[in-house]
Amino acid sequence: MTTSRYIRGRRFEHRVKRLLEERGYIVVRSAGSKGPFDLVALRFGEILLIQCKLDGNLPKAEKRQMIAAARVAGGKPLLAIRDRRTGEIRLAEVSP
Repeated sequence: MTTSRYIRGRRFEHRVKRLLEERGYIVVRSAGSKGPFDLVALRFGEILLIQCKLDGNLPKAEKRQMIAAARVAGGKPLLAIRDRRTGEIRLAEVSP
């Protein structure tokens, strides 16, 4: 049986959430998110607004929406990606 894209994506979000919590962040997951961010991570006044993409593909419209929302919230927009070779999670800043 193959695992659905939704389930793989959800598992990845939970992996990213655990990683950030291990680094001392308070992390809130937006379950079933259709908004610009899957996770919001907070630590000492730092606000990380994270979209998780297993394949690293971030459509231009989503990118623009993330940047605009991050400006309003005063946070840093990040894209969480899984390295295909190593399986490691990378966080890349989303910029215009």
